[in-house]
Amino acid sequence: MTHPSSEDQQTHLAESNDFPGRLKEALGEKSIRGFARECGFSDTVLRQYLNGQSEPTRPALLAIARTAGVNLEWLATGKVTSPETAATLQEQYICQDPFAFKTEWLQTEFPHEVENLLLTQVSDESMEPTLCFGDFVLVDTHDRDLETISHGIYLLKLDSRVLVKRLQYVADNTLKVLSENTAYETFSIQLSNKPAGLSIMGRVVWLGRKL
Repeated sequence: MTHPSSEDQQTHLAESNDFPGRLKEALGEKSIRGFARECGFSDTVLRQYLNGQSEPTRPALLAIARTAGVNLEWLATGKVTSPETAATLQEQYICQDPFAFKTEWLQTEFPHEVENLLLTQVSDESMEPTLCFGDFVLVDTHDRDLETISHGIYLLKLDSRVLVKRLQYVADNTLKVLSENTAYETFSIQLSNKPAGLSIMGRVVWLGRKL
């Protein structure tokens, strides 16, 4: 099957006037799971984008545009203007309803992680009181190597479930998966025999919540 050039694709895609519509066009015939894996985040996150439940951060937009081979400004805004305007849009803000992160602040707070940050939402109560259901968290998607984890809170995928858990290296090539909420059980991962359905998506570096 032949694919249209990036320029031709932009002309066709310009008909989509909202982000979920543009994302569906960019996704094309690719599977949601496979496309999300290529982008470096979960299919759950991609489905939220497709359903209009949330909007991606700049690093996520960059990953989507790069994977789909579409214009970044078109993907974000539905328009293609000058390279200078596109660069300005990329550099000024990272947005996620209802948040807007000033890039200067992110570069100050996370100088080494800023290009790899993913904004997502806590989907259960297992990490209360540290992280509550509905909290937003920034995740450093570069920090995802099981072999180097010593201690921290991570976003991980286990089978079809995306979880936020505290990981702690204990001994004998073993990681403990801990919940702050005592109603949730602790379990262990043997690094020498990693479960086939396990993948680390990144380390949680920031949280935000309603007052």
